[in-house]
Amino acid sequence: MSTDALQRTIRRCTAVIVLSIGIHLTTVTRSGNDWGFLMVVVAGLYLFTSVVDVGEDTSAADGGDGTDADDGTDTDGAESGVRSDPGG
Repeated sequence: MSTDALQRTIRRCTAVIVLSIGIHLTTVTRSGNDWGFLMVVVAGLYLFTSVVDVGEDTSAADGGDGTDADDGTDTDGAESGVRSDPGG
């Protein structure tokens, strides 16, 4: 797992925790306090945009290890697992 994927996972987990705390604050506090609602909106928007944003995660499309997920070739076009020299 790359560092970027780990950081993205930590940010998403933190947003889920903030979302649940915001929901709890909204149900427990009086109507004059809008902090819970604000937390729910901000965390919900972050989670929505992190899931919908397709340009953010490109490592899953190419396998993340330098090989293409669909045809088994390296990113430079060479076949993976095939020797290029003819001599044994």
